[in-house]
Amino acid sequence: MSLEIAYAAMGGDLETVRGRLLTDERIEKFAKIFLQDTSMQTLESALEAGDLPEAYRGAHTLKGVSRDLGFTPLFEAAAALSDALHLDDAGVPANMEAVPELMPAVRDAYTTVVDAIAII
Repeated sequence: MSLEIAYAAMGGDLETVRGRLLTDERIEKFAKIFLQDTSMQTLESALEAGDLPEAYRGAHTLKGVSRDLGFTPLFEAAAALSDALHLDDAGVPANMEAVPELMPAVRDAYTTVVDAIAII
């Protein structure tokens, strides 16, 4: 499968990534490395354990990696979740009530990206 088809399937921004990484080979390499990233697993296990600083770290990392690789829907979903989990100085998340509503979008976008990358 071509990068164009994969990025279209995930709603990604291939042209911006091409401007940053310059070659399709490099984009493919980093996209496949993303499959080994554990940020999503960190996020889910930390939320389950109630470890909010670690959950924020997972969401924030997922946001940054997906932004850099042009995985736009995943970036947007992870950014919203990261904002909700952002802890103030007292360790209180900005909007914990929103987290259960935001997680399905993150999971769906993550699955779409992984599925698209897997068939490149």
